[in-house]
Amino acid sequence: MRIDQPSFSGSITQDVENAYSNLSGSFTGSFTGSLTGELDVEQATFRNLEVEDTLLVGTDSGSGTQLQVTGSVDSTEGYSVDGTDVLDTSLAYAIALG
Repeated sequence: MRIDQPSFSGSITQDVENAYSNLSGSFTGSFTGSLTGELDVEQATFRNLEVEDTLLVGTDSGSGTQLQVTGSVDSTEGYSVDGTDVLDTSLAYAIALG
């Protein structure tokens, strides 16, 4: 992974033998490459974010966190809530109720 134009405010702890780094404080700059492990940030902006497995939103809060999306969502494999495909269900109700 490459870090471009980094600006840190805080501390960095690294363990080269175990490929470990811990950044504490604030960071501005950009990452190029891949990151394995956990990343906890206050705010981040991505031009293109590709999730290969699972994206969890609000998993720590337990307060019914809402995901707010501005623009459009293109779902190619349905949209499920608690195991129910809500798009298919909504379409079925709309047809049934006319």
